[in-house]
Amino acid sequence: MRPWHRTDTRARLLASLACSGLLIAATTWTTLAIGAAALGALLASSGTPPARAFAALRPFRLLLLLTVALQLLFTAGEPLLPGLLPAAVTREGAAAAAQALLRLGGVIVVSAHLVATTSPLELARGLGWMIAPLGRLGRPGARRDPRDGPRIPVLPAAPRRGRQVRSALEARGISLVHARPRLRARALLVWTLAVLFGMVDRSTRLATALEAKGFGRLRKIRHRFPAWTPESTALLGATAAFLVAALLG
Repeated sequence: MRPWHRTDTRARLLASLACSGLLIAATTWTTLAIGAAALGALLASSGTPPARAFAALRPFRLLLLLTVALQLLFTAGEPLLPGLLPAAVTREGAAAAAQALLRLGGVIVVSAHLVATTSPLELARGLGWMIAPLGRLGRPGARRDPRDGPRIPVLPAAPRRGRQVRSALEARGISLVHARPRLRARALLVWTLAVLFGMVDRSTRLATALEAKGFGRLRKIRHRFPAWTPESTALLGATAAFLVAALLG
């Protein structure tokens, strides 16, 4: 069993959130490199091959291409290759597109890695543990009733959902690879909205089912996590080290 699988669910959540935050907040190539190193360490700790991890990007390839195109074509600066590429393609735009691709792609890979290596029940309990303090802070919507715990969200299997929606759209004649750009953009918009609304609906139904089984009533049923392991401490220590390196970098 790999070290990642011997860690506590709470440590996995914190490490994944820290890695995602590090990638999102990265503004320089140095911090991006540190975030990429943190992602590589997560994959190595679970023994996940890079090809398998980055396969999670396939359902989002159109979104990634759109992000790159927007950064590449609408960032002012010095032309990248005068005479070979349009003047709108600049050096600054190419750098911004590369950074945006690394940030967005890295966050998707981190989320997919967490979902693939953690059971749905463990993930729901871990998310409930993270959200539980919101009830004591008095955040709106954190508690609907003093006797009930916070609604437990779920991180759906987005890649599978994306494939299902795409198959359903193609069966209705809406293709994401249409030859006409206008129809292709329209199909991309329909696909994105369908995936987002499907994720919200699935999360709501699963949260209702979990609460019906008693997981939301903290005063009646309290889940006890397994004993804390040395691997969990090492994971959080490595996460802290990457964050410190990013701050100093």
